[in-house]
Amino acid sequence: MTTECVGTLIPLRNEEVADMLFAATQEVFTSMLGSEVQRLSDPETQPPTSFDGVISLIGMVGAVIGNGSLVCSAETACDLSSRLLMSEFSNVDEDVLDALGEIANMVIGGFKNLLEPYAGQLQMSIPSVIYGKNIATRTSKADVVVAVRCAFPGGELGVKIRLAARA
Repeated sequence: MTTECVGTLIPLRNEEVADMLFAATQEVFTSMLGSEVQRLSDPETQPPTSFDGVISLIGMVGAVIGNGSLVCSAETACDLSSRLLMSEFSNVDEDVLDALGEIANMVIGGFKNLLEPYAGQLQMSIPSVIYGKNIATRTSKADVVVAVRCAFPGGELGVKIRLAARA
């Protein structure tokens, strides 16, 4: 993660965007999932190009456009869903995927609320949740790409924001 200013897109450094993203994640964990979450240090190496697990994507549009995502393993998805729905899940099913979409909606929605004073009003799409093996993602044109890795007693997850100037 760089600490350069993102310029005219939003008057924040990437580090400040990452802090806002973690704050939104922390709020959801403490208020809705009954767990503390800690921010992990940024990886020294590039993340793998593919992974096995669950990704939930939510689009954002307004003065800036982009998306936010939550990425985790199947085991972590089951743990998060168990915490949210107060029911035990050991396999990824429709309930787990719906819960991961709702968790991503709360985290990205919280981030959106923190970002709006700097970037203007934003609207969000409904979540799209994907579960599988060897999932690969690629970031298209984006002016700001900020990722935060988090850990809690049930596993690890990544939260990522990608923003671009609206054409």
